[in-house]
Amino acid sequence: MSDAEETVEETSIPIEQNETRSMWPFLLAAGVIAAVILGIVIATLISPVEKNVTDRDRLSVAAGEFIKSRNDTGKFVPAVACKGFDENNSPLKIAGTSGTGITFDRLDDPVVDGDKATAQVTFSVDGAQSTSTWHFTKENSRWLVCGS
Repeated sequence: MSDAEETVEETSIPIEQNETRSMWPFLLAAGVIAAVILGIVIATLISPVEKNVTDRDRLSVAAGEFIKSRNDTGKFVPAVACKGFDENNSPLKIAGTSGTGITFDRLDDPVVDGDKATAQVTFSVDGAQSTSTWHFTKENSRWLVCGS
């Protein structure tokens, strides 16, 4: 052994490990975490996210999907329109367009009456904005665009 090693051994401090440790801090932390998780679950059950979505939001989605379907295909897509939808009364055709290059801007002044609704929909065609009254019908808990 060298002098350096002997010096280290001589200056070592023995550690006594006779003291017993408590589990209370761990149990307390686990209890707090469990209470937070339980609070989140209860809050979710009392107020589901679906109830925070307004009819205005749902109508905006319906109008946006209708316009997006036109941009994607350039044609009428029955899945985004109500039963008996008349292509000649399309809100886009009334505004002077029925093809692609259309973007949804906003929905204003929604009026909901049961399963029927109207709203002012603003959209742009090649940069030029147009606003018209759109009619909607609720089918299977989903709003769909109607001609009138």
